[in-house]
Amino acid sequence: MSKWKHLAPPWAATQYKYWPPAWMKHEKIRPWRFDKGVYARLPGHYIKRKLELVSREPIPVHWRPVQGKYKIHPRTGERVRIQNVAIPVMYPKEADQGLWGGEGVIKGYRKKKIKNRWIPSWWVPTIRKRVLYSEILDRWMEITMTERAMMLIDDAYGFDFYILKTHETDLKSQLGMDLKREMLLTLVRKSMYPDNPEKQQKIYNKYKKFIVPEYEAEWIGLSLEDAVKKKLAMEEKRRTPVALQDIYTEELVESLQSGEFFKDQEQVKPKKLWEKIKLLVFEDTKETDEKKKR
Repeated sequence: MSKWKHLAPPWAATQYKYWPPAWMKHEKIRPWRFDKGVYARLPGHYIKRKLELVSREPIPVHWRPVQGKYKIHPRTGERVRIQNVAIPVMYPKEADQGLWGGEGVIKGYRKKKIKNRWIPSWWVPTIRKRVLYSEILDRWMEITMTERAMMLIDDAYGFDFYILKTHETDLKSQLGMDLKREMLLTLVRKSMYPDNPEKQQKIYNKYKKFIVPEYEAEWIGLSLEDAVKKKLAMEEKRRTPVALQDIYTEELVESLQSGEFFKDQEQVKPKKLWEKIKLLVFEDTKETDEKKKR
């Protein structure tokens, strides 16, 4: 992975030293893959986002990091180095279908009484169904979410702001990333509120700081599997040959619809128009036949 080596974290420099942190085990992202095969042909901005997803640590949710480098041991009085180790958290498939705000399932041990032995236990977040409204998409959605996700939406001053501001590492939801991609494409194309130009401009100005180019927004939030399928489909579409007669016919129809066909003529009778179209199509077929004979 010579091309992307400077963007990958030190623990992911080679496949032999690869040991992903707890929050990355479900993502199956291997940085050295982006230097071979179809992975190397993926867009650079998509690869950069995926490597940032690997290297960026998420905001702590289930634990609190201790500030500083050293602390005094309470028993011995020695100076001990502080080690901030994250609690392993598991994210099931249901987490991708809702908004959990970074919460997940924790596995641990507990005992009810001091004399009892430790019992394996699971801690699962409390999930509720809530109805949310998106200004950009102009629709209501019923989403399963946690109390923390609702608090984060309030802190961000709106559902759209929460989706657009939150990084993929902290969002931890495929539904959230799909909504982010749809919102960004809607903003770039200005397809919201087509019947109300004033509201369209108001919404555009409100969220314009999050706008990215359309070719980049189309890839945001795609999994590696979906990105590879999309890339292969694009390459297959380029390889399929198209007849020149079909291309010229489409160009002729577009020129007729736009009015460019009548620029040099003030008035054209229907009979003469049909003769001109017939002549153009005949000339195109004649040129293609001559090229085939050559």
